[in-house]
Amino acid sequence: MVKTSSFETPLLRVSRPVAACSRCRGAKTKCDGKLPACTACERSGRGNECSSANDPFAKGKERSYVASLEARLEKLEQRLAQKKTHNTSSSTLPNPQRPALNAQTSRRQSGRERKESSDIDELVSDFGFLAVNATARDFYGFTSAMSYARLVLSASSKEAISPSAARSLPPRYLANQLIQHYLDNAFVLLPFFSETVFFASIHALYHDAGRHASDMDHWTVRMSLAIAALSLSRNHGDARYLEGVGYAATGLNYVEKVLHPGSIAGIQATLFLIQYAMLDPHHFDCWYLVGVASRAMVDLGLHEDPPPQSQANKAVLDIRRRVYYCIYSLDRSISMLHGRAFSFSDDSTNVALPACSKTTLSPGLPWNEQLWLQPLTPAHHLFRIRKIQSVWYQDLFQSDRVAWANPCPYMFSLAQQLKKWQEDIPHSTPATIKDLFELEVLYSHIHASAPNGKVHTVSEQGRYLQFLSCVQYAEKMAAVTGDSSPAFYTFYDALRVDFVGAQFLEALWMNQNQILSGKVPQHFTATAFIVPVPLPGEASDNAGRAIRCIEQIIDVLGIFGSRWGHMTLQDRFRNKSSAMLTKLRQQQAERTVCPDADNCPVWRNKEKQADLEAILKQEWAGVGMGIIPTTPNVSGLSNS
Repeated sequence: MVKTSSFETPLLRVSRPVAACSRCRGAKTKCDGKLPACTACERSGRGNECSSANDPFAKGKERSYVASLEARLEKLEQRLAQKKTHNTSSSTLPNPQRPALNAQTSRRQSGRERKESSDIDELVSDFGFLAVNATARDFYGFTSAMSYARLVLSASSKEAISPSAARSLPPRYLANQLIQHYLDNAFVLLPFFSETVFFASIHALYHDAGRHASDMDHWTVRMSLAIAALSLSRNHGDARYLEGVGYAATGLNYVEKVLHPGSIAGIQATLFLIQYAMLDPHHFDCWYLVGVASRAMVDLGLHEDPPPQSQANKAVLDIRRRVYYCIYSLDRSISMLHGRAFSFSDDSTNVALPACSKTTLSPGLPWNEQLWLQPLTPAHHLFRIRKIQSVWYQDLFQSDRVAWANPCPYMFSLAQQLKKWQEDIPHSTPATIKDLFELEVLYSHIHASAPNGKVHTVSEQGRYLQFLSCVQYAEKMAAVTGDSSPAFYTFYDALRVDFVGAQFLEALWMNQNQILSGKVPQHFTATAFIVPVPLPGEASDNAGRAIRCIEQIIDVLGIFGSRWGHMTLQDRFRNKSSAMLTKLRQQQAERTVCPDADNCPVWRNKEKQADLEAILKQEWAGVGMGIIPTTPNVSGLSNS
């Protein structure tokens, strides 16, 4: 059984640069530690000279994913010690007492082994500056027991997948169904590989008993089958779940051959593993895998387009851009949810969007029946909102904490951008993708309007917008998480629902009287927002809407909990919301008995009402410190 803590945000000990680059240190200026070069060096045209980009051991490198790996120091040290103990008698293990023999053995290594050894040394040194690195006396370089792939899997694995779970390939007609599901729901949003190469891999595996299939063919097809099967699972441990884990277990037999740094194919292999990890949080942690992919992407220079005079091949350039934007999308989405800094900043990148597919869809066929035909329009739209989210997240949550005097113009401009983005969604987009896009807009409203470094105290208008956005988000999520829904949602959507629920409760606690009164705040305007303002009759029942929202969030977390075998999120939110539900149901009952609630004798008892609010507010403060609230004793408070 996976520990509860393994599903929480990974421990992060370093969240900012601890040392400036050499140029900023000499000039005594503030260094932000950005990669591949800090802002000061970029502005002065000396980005190539910045030590944060050139020094692999620079302490000021801003990699939150690297810093978080400090939490796994003890685990890696133990595993390395076990491997060295196991191979003490092996001739491939250098002897620290015989440096001459070590040098001779090192010279006999092949070029590929030396390259992989160098990459492992650099990656280990980046893993939070572990004690075990290429310069330490306890690390002996390349051995047969350690590789880049094993090091990545060791850092990102939670529980090892049992080899006994491995499954062979399904019949071709069943594989076609799973592959089509993957293309319709996953590839259409993260198209990080060429469809032509993908189809060739499928043909290679199913033709002539797969004798001509490469290791990458096996990895690509088996992982896509695993992702599709897991996305169709509805309960942890059901037939689809076991099927997906089985395909992944077989695919992991090829990980040593495909998970290599220094190539786009190696990054694509990592992206397949990231997609799988988002659906199987019991075995892998996406956070570390996204960090590895980001580092490899920057090392290959995919964060910048080649100069125009290079005349790069269009197909190769398009794949470079696809890979970059898929990593960009995953890094932004997961980092925002964990409240972390991005692996790389927008200022250090310069990549145009990939080309849209020129495939002409047959107008007489529905989207999901057009086998192998996948336009990239939905992916383009997703990349665009990730750019919008990246800007406001860095402005509001990752910059200095000097509060703005008037944040309204910024928030109004952001709302207009989100509204324009939603209005531009093509009409041909499938309903399931449209639902996902609508949830992205609502989530952006909720997250951006939360307290942050620039807006320390949210206004009444902001709280009211949060209330409306959360209500609509809960309604939409409850509608798309039915048993028959083909929607492609991951464990990170469950974490989003939990975040939305927390923001909803905070909005109610901080501004409950105004929200539950049904009165729209003065000067509130919703012309720029997607969220509609309720009519006067609807607004008067905000208590009922709040009750339904809380119940829907509990139900959705229960559905996701059953799907991934993790009910902690539902139990935690139910405990957090129990006190508020008591208050809401009490008010709703009193309004039913006395519709004119403002003149009702119950509400004229200001002293006892204040006592109830004090009890609830005290318990909510305890929730912020990790204390689970209990239902308050409200007996006697409802009678004057």
